Amino acid sequence: MKDEFIFYPPIRWGLIVHAAGALLLAGVGGYGLWQAFHAIIGPIFLIYLIPSLLALGLAVWLVYRAYALQGAFYSLERDGLRLHWGLRLEDIPMDTVVWARPAEDLETRLPLPWQRIPGSILGSRNLPGVGTVEFMASSWLGIVLVATQERIYAISPQDPQAFLNTFQRYMELGSLSPLPARSIFPTILLARVWEARPARYMILLGLGFSLLLLVGTSLAIPGRDQVSLGFTSALTPHDPVPAVRLMLLPVLNGFFFLADLLLGLFFFRQDEGQSLAYLVWGGGALTSLLFLLGMVFVLQIG
Repeated sequence: MKDEFIFYPPIRWGLIVHAAGALLLAGVGGYGLWQAFHAIIGPIFLIYLIPSLLALGLAVWLVYRAYALQGAFYSLERDGLRLHWGLRLEDIPMDTVVWARPAEDLETRLPLPWQRIPGSILGSRNLPGVGTVEFMASSWLGIVLVATQERIYAISPQDPQAFLNTFQRYMELGSLSPLPARSIFPTILLARVWEARPARYMILLGLGFSLLLLVGTSLAIPGRDQVSLGFTSALTPHDPVPAVRLMLLPVLNGFFFLADLLLGLFFFRQDEGQSLAYLVWGGGALTSLLFLLGMVFVLQIG
């Protein structure tokens, strides 16, 4: 049995920051959508709608970063090093590693990625005289650099010294059967999805319905001053509202479509979850169709 040591990055403070930020942005986005729904004139509607979309988009981004941080780890064994951070995977054979050392041992200051927040220091920077440094770290304190023949990886194990001691021991022992080199980026997962014909058709179908909804709503609004959205308990149409509120239908549909797309990608990563991915993407296409039919029905009763 191989001796394998798993080192985790510090995650507590990062998860708190990500969760607080996502909740705050989701609250701002939800409030903005609520105000947009009750807006009376077009400009006010857009003033509430655009910031709401940005806030909700950033909230989704923070949720993914929190998910990646929660599952991040660095696995070290005699035959190599595995780096796991969200959809980013890197298997490094031990015989390709040139050196490993703390970042503070560098003669120059290590530049950090531009897009960084506590718990999520990701991205690449070029270090003059050294090369490209790819960050998969949660803290800028205690960063360890692992150099290969192609690039340098910046990681942040909770106990940097224990990681370095274990790494040095394995380097001295030598590798008997080096790990196969593997480098997986999120874009590779997207390519796999695109190559799967059922997935491609379901996603394109949902996207097509979403675009039809957006185009149809945009064309219908200028010709109408008011529309009636829904019915009262007595099955009579609600009082008319400004037609610009119809834009909420493609906006809400867009959120559902994006959520289904991301959830399907999460399931599709593993073979046993691909059937669930197809179910989610099929449901997303059906949801977009229902929104489209709802828009047509609203225009008929309005």
